[in-house]
Amino acid sequence: MILILVYHTEVYYKGEDVATPYYVYTTNAIILFYFISGFLLYKETSFDIRHKLYSIGRYLLVPYFLFTSVIAIPKLLIRGSEIHLLEIVSNILLGNASWFIAALIVAEVLFSIMIWISRGKSIWLSTLAILMFVSYYFLPYDQHNYWQWQDALLAFDFLCLGYLYNKHKDVFHTFNKPYISLLLFLFLILIKIYEYDIDLSMRRIAIEHAPLFMTDAVVWLWFIITIIKYIPRCKLMEWTGRYSIIYYFVCGGCPLIVSLVMNKAGFEYDGNIIRYMLAFIVTYIFATLLTWIINKLFPFLTKS
Repeated sequence: MILILVYHTEVYYKGEDVATPYYVYTTNAIILFYFISGFLLYKETSFDIRHKLYSIGRYLLVPYFLFTSVIAIPKLLIRGSEIHLLEIVSNILLGNASWFIAALIVAEVLFSIMIWISRGKSIWLSTLAILMFVSYYFLPYDQHNYWQWQDALLAFDFLCLGYLYNKHKDVFHTFNKPYISLLLFLFLILIKIYEYDIDLSMRRIAIEHAPLFMTDAVVWLWFIITIIKYIPRCKLMEWTGRYSIIYYFVCGGCPLIVSLVMNKAGFEYDGNIIRYMLAFIVTYIFATLLTWIINKLFPFLTKS
């Protein structure tokens, strides 16, 4: 979530001077988000499909409709005649108002049903995940893509990886060695260099090189898994993760407002990295404060 804030701050504050390509870290942040969601889906006890579907409805679907509806108000006020109310309502109802959350909802519903049907057997889930990836890559793009169902096919894969990792983490942990972390990090850098000018965006079937995309994703996730035990606990980071659903819906508005204010105050970017860092810090503080207020007013939106 912090990386998503970094990306949006750079886009809004730097404008045309954005220096960091999308593929460098933004797609990886989204992949990690899905992976963690899948990790949390695994339970050692029996899987309760009704409870899970209720949880998806309460903590994902309700926030989706609530936040996208509230955000629609300033859009109407700012853009005026450029956008129509009917268009906004249609986007919300068809799952186009927030592609990432819509894809996550569909992927979690689908994956939960598959866990229930297969009784969580790894071989069936793995086979289905492979079929999902092949379908995502070879299907022609659906211009309507209601509720981002095609993007959900790819999200399904990373939910599955997170689920299987949690289920078999004792096996994976045997490979968590410092020298492996270093090798993975160097390999990841080489992959990023090779990916220059190759479109690997997760959204709208933009992946030009499927094997490269999946190699990048697996190396990235494996690297994170190996270093996580060396990272000291950080209460602010954990708080951000816990309320990431709220952060997500303010991660566009907050950097936009901060960028407008800083530009008006004479603190334009102008290639000054210190000003950009300041813009991000202010954005993070603003987003955190806003998230705290929203959570206090609407505590039912998150699993506090």
